[in-house]
Amino acid sequence: MHAAASGVGHFAVQFAECRGAHVIGTARAGNHRFVRSIGAAVVVDYTTTDFAEAIDRVDVVLDLVGGEYGRRSLRVLRDGGRYITVQESDARGDPRYRMVTGKPSPAMLTEVGSAVARGQVRVHVDRVLPMNEVRESHRLSESGRVRGKLVLTPWS
Repeated sequence: MHAAASGVGHFAVQFAECRGAHVIGTARAGNHRFVRSIGAAVVVDYTTTDFAEAIDRVDVVLDLVGGEYGRRSLRVLRDGGRYITVQESDARGDPRYRMVTGKPSPAMLTEVGSAVARGQVRVHVDRVLPMNEVRESHRLSESGRVRGKLVLTPWS
């Protein structure tokens, strides 16, 4: 899983681990302890190591980065594996490629909320910002340096 420490990534790691998956994540070295603490069995520092050379074949790659990660991600898939992304990627056109967009249903959101309430899934909040700092929240989010979620509040 690429961007395993991100807002979406840290949830995906936990849900995959809860369902019995052996989770391998990519993250900067400073996030390795965090990613392991939420359920990843293996973490690869993408700043120093090519994940495509460092791991064995996998059934699924969840790519939250996109771009040039696609073709390299395809190289680590087992026969019949799937490459799932939420961003445009250079793997487009490959039959294993699937781009997904989030359309949560009330039932899905209830399941997520229940997992959080039971303590099966933790929400990591990196930072809380007032609504008038929405530009800063976008800048932070786009920087790729946010661990977990950013929260905007309607008050200062």
